[in-house]
Order: sequence, then structure tokens, then C-alpha cells
Amino acid sequence: MLRYRRGPESDPFHYIFSSRGWLQDYDPPGEFPFWINLELTNTCQLDCLFCSRRLSARPQGHMDPGMAREIFSEAAGYPGAAVRFTGWGEPLLHPRIGEIASEAKKRGLKLKIYTNSLALTPKLFDLFLDIGLDDLQFSLQGLDGEQYEFNRRGARWHDTESRILMASERRGSEARPFLSILTSVLATELKGRDPDAFADRWLESVDKVAIDLTSLNFVSETEEARPYLDRQSSGLVRGRCVDVFLALEVKYDGSIQFCGQDSEGRECHTVGRFGEMSLSEAWRHPRLEAQRMLVGRALGHEGSPVCRNCYHNTTKYDLFKKAIGLAETAVEPNSAHVDAAVKGCGAVHGATAVKGCGAAAVNGGGTVHVAGAGAGKGGGAANGVAAANGTRAAHGVPAAKGAVPARAAGRGEATTVRGGDIGIGKERPEVGDGSGRTGSSAQGGQLALLRRSAEGEMLK
Repeated sequence: MLRYRRGPESDPFHYIFSSRGWLQDYDPPGEFPFWINLELTNTCQLDCLFCSRRLSARPQGHMDPGMAREIFSEAAGYPGAAVRFTGWGEPLLHPRIGEIASEAKKRGLKLKIYTNSLALTPKLFDLFLDIGLDDLQFSLQGLDGEQYEFNRRGARWHDTESRILMASERRGSEARPFLSILTSVLATELKGRDPDAFADRWLESVDKVAIDLTSLNFVSETEEARPYLDRQSSGLVRGRCVDVFLALEVKYDGSIQFCGQDSEGRECHTVGRFGEMSLSEAWRHPRLEAQRMLVGRALGHEGSPVCRNCYHNTTKYDLFKKAIGLAETAVEPNSAHVDAAVKGCGAVHGATAVKGCGAAAVNGGGTVHVAGAGAGKGGGAANGVAAANGTRAAHGVPAAKGAVPARAAGRGEATTVRGGDIGIGKERPEVGDGSGRTGSSAQGGQLALLRRSAEGEMLK
């Protein structure tokens, strides 16, 4: 469930979410990811029920500001690319958070910061106002204070509530930063609660509210999660992952990973290290292409220690698309034409198998057939592949037949896709920030979907 106060066009990242490359024509991937997700730190004040950070033995640390500046410099060379401060820690705990955020904005990058709010002070928020931060997202749990404090161990609802209201009041009539709330709930927490009432209350102060189901898959072995696991995990249907086509993760130590679900930062999910390779090199690396083969073009999730527990970016996108009517109108992604001779592992010619991953086979015989694009040796469909009809939109998005390249639009502008299969002259319905789609016409279906999820369908 996702609702806006002023409509999806008000979202500073609407230009991404309305692009055909976001959840439709994402394979082959563009020349650079939509998102660079930076883990500024993996330290956190909380011990949340759902978070696998509590099981991690990875050393704690902070990203060097010099490394962050170099990352921003590269990303700024790809118009439309955006940066998110996220990861396995609380970004505001980085001792130089203000300086790093300022550097990103100085380079003209769109910037979103995820926060639990506990370290947000009036002084820091005023700095975010001054630099033009695009989006500040507050991460919550539950639909009331009791549920919040049960899930977010170590936090107090009154304190969090007051910080969100402080941000709203200090922003006043300013359009930025865009303020958003993402909360997730246990299936049992929906009983007797009205998600729309929660959204109504908060949309008086913030611009976007998303409500999802809490994922316990990564903490299924913990005693605290076990009583809720059956209801949270029932009815899951694994699908192809899309994140491997959309984003790169950079850990605080510079390691570049396929996705953000690995709290341990395992070597088998690591493409390389920033400084030793660029982000664009990592994006085209055979090891990442092997992962796309494994979980993006096939269902080889069991071959990866993290992917085997992940339904985060597989089931929920399809469920949301179905709820808002995209299932019948969306252009089928190119990956639907992929015929990978893969049985439990992604075989990419030239890819290197990584110890502990058990996923990528070297010259394993996997043959990729992508409509309109030959699989390149050592890089598969991602390396030097021609987009549909030989054209590629701005920022490397493959242009669909008859469609205006959506990512060619100016940064921050609402984009319109004309032609193609979505509808002549109609704006592509937004699927949101990994959370779904809103708009008055979709809310009823999404609310029903959220309630159905309590009976076995998992969205997150």
C-alpha cells in the first residue's frame, strides 16, 4: 500500500519510477544503474526483530568521505543516476553525514536518505534543508506505538513521532526534502487495525506513506521471530529478481555487492572493491552477469546463501503490478525470452565461481538467448548489447518499440511514454520506490492486497 499527499508526480524520483526501464524493460540493463546504494556505516542504535544485522559478525565502521566523493563524481557522469544512503546501519550515525550529503548535492545528484530518525536533530535537518536534500524517508514498524516498540527494540514511539513532526514543521511550505514514511507490519498486527487510518494521519505531515509486510526470512532461526514465521512466510512464490538489473550496493569499506540483503557482506556476493574498479566496471562485470543469470533470468536462488531466503524483490513486484492493473498492460521484460540452460546455478561463459557462493559456473554451458541481443562472451547480454530496434535511450535504458525513451526526460520531471503497449499518450503507472504504486484509483486494490497478504501473500 502506497499513498501520496499530492500524487506520484510530487515524488522527486518519479522520473525513475515512471521509466520503462524500472520494472519493465530492465533486461538487458542500462549502461549504469538507476541507484547507487551507499552504506555509510553499519552501526545502529537498535536491535530490531526483523533485522539480520543482529546476526552479523561483520566489523563495524564508517565509509571514508573521500571514497564517497569519488563515488559521487563517477555517478554524476550519468544523468539521472541517483544515490541512496541506506545499508545495514543508521546513516545519520556517520560522524560526517552532513559533509557527505552536501558533497552529493554539490555534484548535482538526486539524494535519498533512509533513517530511523533517532539521530535527527533540528540542526541536522536544517542542513538537509539548506543543501536541497531530495528525500528523507523514515523507517518505522507497525501501525501504532505498541507495535513499533515491539519490533524496533530500543526505540520509543513518542521520540520517533516527535522527530518526524519536527521535520515537517521545520520544512514548512518548502517542497524539499520530500518526507516519506515506510512502515511494515507482522500479519498478526493487521487484526483490528486500519492501514488507511494510519496513512491518513501521517499524510497530514509527510508526503508519502507506504505500508508493507515485514520480512522475517532472514531471521527465521531466531527465537523471537519463530512464533510469527509461519504466518509471515506462507504462500510465497519465488520469482525472478529485478534488483540485479537496477542497483549497485557499496558497503562502508568499498566492497561492491549485487544487492543489499547480505548483512555479512560475503565475498560470494561481492563484485569487487571501489578504487580497484569503477562502478561502471562493476555494473558490467561477469560476476554480476552471473548473478543476473542465476536469479534474474532463472530461479537459481537456492545456489546463493542469501538469495535462497529472499522473496523481497521477487513476489511483491508482481503482486503490486497485478493490484494496479499492470499485469495485463505491462510490456513483457526481455528476460521472458531468456532460455538459460541453468539447473540450480547461473552459468555465464567467462564468469568466475566464487568460494562460498556455489552459484556461478565457469563456462558451465549456460546459453542465453535474448531477443534482439546476442549474449557476449564474458559479459552475457549486459556487455555491449544492442537495445530493442538498435536504439538506446538516455542513461542506457533500452528503448521499447514505438516508445519515447523515458529516461531521456529531465531530472525530476514526470515522464510520459508514448506508443508502446502502455497506452498512447498515457503516463506509465508508477510502481514506486520498491513499495508499489499509489493514486486514488489504486488505493482500494492495494489495501485489499495488503489485507490478503495477511492470509498468505507476502509483499516484503
